[in-house]
Amino acid sequence: MLRSLKISFRDSLVYSLGNIAVKIVGLILIPLYTNPRYFSVDDFGILGVLEISSLLLTAFMASALPQSLTRWYWDKDHRGDQKGLFFMSLAVQLVVSAAFCIGLIPASGFLSELIFSGRELENVIKLVIAASALQSINNIINTLLRLQSRSVLYSSVNLIKLALVLSLTLYFIISRGMGLEGIFLAQVAGNIAYILMLTVYTVKNCRIFFDFTILRSMSSYGFPLLLANISSAALTVIDRYALNSLTVLKSVALYTLAFKITSVLKLVVADSIKLAIGPIMFKWMDRPDNKRFYSKVMLYSSFVLMTGVVGISLFSYEVIKVLANLNQFWPAVAIIPILSLSVFFGNMKDISVYGLHFTKKTGIISIIIVFTTILSLCLNLLLIPLYDITGAALATLLSQAVYWLACYYFAQKAFYIPYEKAKLAILFVAGTALSFLGLSINGMELLPRLLIKTIILLGFPFILYPAGFYERAEIEAIKGFVRKWGSPSKFLENLKSLKEITGENPE
Repeated sequence: MLRSLKISFRDSLVYSLGNIAVKIVGLILIPLYTNPRYFSVDDFGILGVLEISSLLLTAFMASALPQSLTRWYWDKDHRGDQKGLFFMSLAVQLVVSAAFCIGLIPASGFLSELIFSGRELENVIKLVIAASALQSINNIINTLLRLQSRSVLYSSVNLIKLALVLSLTLYFIISRGMGLEGIFLAQVAGNIAYILMLTVYTVKNCRIFFDFTILRSMSSYGFPLLLANISSAALTVIDRYALNSLTVLKSVALYTLAFKITSVLKLVVADSIKLAIGPIMFKWMDRPDNKRFYSKVMLYSSFVLMTGVVGISLFSYEVIKVLANLNQFWPAVAIIPILSLSVFFGNMKDISVYGLHFTKKTGIISIIIVFTTILSLCLNLLLIPLYDITGAALATLLSQAVYWLACYYFAQKAFYIPYEKAKLAILFVAGTALSFLGLSINGMELLPRLLIKTIILLGFPFILYPAGFYERAEIEAIKGFVRKWGSPSKFLENLKSLKEITGENPE
């Protein structure tokens, strides 16, 4: 188990470095997107709607192929067919993406009128569709990189793509004055470049292979997940669609800014952990001693994420004042703790749901997410007219909490794991209290405010100690971690030691 935990840490670190770069670029672009010289507040709201539309389209186009490939790739009955399984998945994805483009691009004018009550954004929507189709293809290649634990290659190529997208975005907006169209044209170019950079790797991992029996099994497994993916994407975007329908674009803009800041947690922490541990979780599914490992994954990932929740909630006021060019955006700080906690529940859901994947009960996942999406829609319709963006944030938090509870309940019935529930409860209560504490001290002067917030953040792990959160072995491990990583001069040496860890066998 120790080796797998080390591999998870190593890959999480590498993935997080790449994801940190993604968020740095996203944060760099916020001052540009909120600059009245290039975009109005309403334009920023429109951008938020277009981004979530792209997310929804990608969920449709992906057809749950990445999850099916992940489940079959390490299946003991198909270890000799791995290159063929990848080829088959990629070929199906190419056909699906092409079909969506052929069907949707001619209808982009209608979609513009449906969403924005005008055809002015027709060309932008065409680019959104193309970028989503290319991203769906990239997701299959990304899945293979993760399955093979090629975290360095994964992050390196994505960083190059990121640098290209950033450069082109700045060029198209500042030099060419292309506005929203320039943002999504840069994404199309970046996705094409990504495919070209990994062409050799992709071809090397392909073997012409098509087995309709296997494809049928993968489809049976994946179809409920397709519904789940679509519903999950809808669950993620329904708040902004509801705000777009029930309020004004300024509310969408404020919510989008808060969501972009809290998405740092999801991308840098939660998604990095998920990318690293996903393949290992499946490698361990046939091990007799796997349940303690799964329990510790839940506890440790929740601890890391809650530390991030506390940090981003405390310092969100300062971050927004630095990033946003207009003080009209500053009220977004009020909903950041709420959205941050929804990411915490999302991470626990992602860990809990593996029990249903192991037992191939994906139909239950589909039912849960459809129910949660309907619940989210109802909560948004109820709470937004009463509390505006705070209502949307509360709807998101409550929906994610219900989503986790339902996945936890049914996964435990299918594949019981002795999670450390008392420690998770302590973590949640302490983290929530500290996260909202920051809002009460935002009226203080800058220097004392920063000092108090820093003390609160650094003190968070110590607050958990009197409650019995740590085991003796964990305390010793933390001390060893601090000794090893506490010296900046040994950082490169420590990174090399992580690279030497191998994980061909989950031992």
